[in-house]
Amino acid sequence: MAVKLTIGTAVYNVGENFLRLHIEGVKKQLTDDVEFLLIDDCSTDNSGEICREYANTDSRIKYINMGQNSGLSGVRNRTISEANGTWIFFADGDDLISDNFVKTALSFYDEDYDIIVHDRAVFSEEKGAEQDCAVTELSEVPKGAGRELSLSCLSIKPIDLKAYGMSNSVFYHAAWGAIYSRDFLLNNNLKFPEGQKKAQDSVFNTYAYFYAEKIAYLPYTMYYYRKNMQGITKRYSADFTEMARSLISHHYDCMKNLYPDDKEVEDIYKKYRVISLTLDSMKLNFFHKDNPNPKNVRKEGFMDFINSEPFKSAVDDFDLESCDWWGWRLPIEFAKKRNFGMLDFAFKHGFLFSLYGKASSVIRKLK
Repeated sequence: MAVKLTIGTAVYNVGENFLRLHIEGVKKQLTDDVEFLLIDDCSTDNSGEICREYANTDSRIKYINMGQNSGLSGVRNRTISEANGTWIFFADGDDLISDNFVKTALSFYDEDYDIIVHDRAVFSEEKGAEQDCAVTELSEVPKGAGRELSLSCLSIKPIDLKAYGMSNSVFYHAAWGAIYSRDFLLNNNLKFPEGQKKAQDSVFNTYAYFYAEKIAYLPYTMYYYRKNMQGITKRYSADFTEMARSLISHHYDCMKNLYPDDKEVEDIYKKYRVISLTLDSMKLNFFHKDNPNPKNVRKEGFMDFINSEPFKSAVDDFDLESCDWWGWRLPIEFAKKRNFGMLDFAFKHGFLFSLYGKASSVIRKLK
């Protein structure tokens, strides 16, 4: 029987409880026309053994060891090359798919779309009860939306999803936010950027949504993202700025290939993505509570960073008056002034960001 759907799960030191929950959640839904790839990026815990255990008991489950640690991009690309399904879904080993994922996905197997985006939910403990999917027909996303989705993946500029018939529960930036046609990925030679440690999906989806000719929306929660308080978005990262520069390099390639000499796109990218990476560099590196370096070393590193491009011009040119994201205003204002001391104090008292942002917003409205 031909394989209709491939579910490819990225595995790396997931933790036994989370990994078993994920695998069991997929296994109980498997049919003979669905394959389940467990791709282990050379875990150093017992994740690989758990994957082998399940693969040995079910022929529809395939265990793949990457051979050497290749990062999430390598695992995702291996999923594409190994997949036999007409449709491909990328999952992470600590998250959960809907209890009705396979049944729902297969009900739209014959649809002629490049990408099917769907709703997602975020949870930390239990994902909660589900309802059966009552959707009988996909909604085609209007023409032109692909470029807006692509640009948003590139720049993180927010878009009005409801204007395109989608809910705010859609998370198109992530690979797990959609189901992809295998032929579409292969025909356009779409791959994840090897070696990139952060936001790999943003590069992949910048191209995917740009090239997609037909995109559909499935208004049903197909994926449950586990909020990990110890994840990369929270913990100290000494090499975060290096990762940010690498990501910017990949994004510049995207702009060169998809939006050549488009000044508007360049400005949008600087206003949103570069500023976001600047703030994350401050939060996760220079001013993180676990940064072991003495204050003078952190200050020197921060000054070198904030005075280098593209971060310098992004901060210096940023219009604070037009900023609607409250948490951005205070750190950007201090960064403009190169005020390391106030930034160091503010990041130790994070509530100040929201307090200042709200207050300045009220004052601006009263003027």
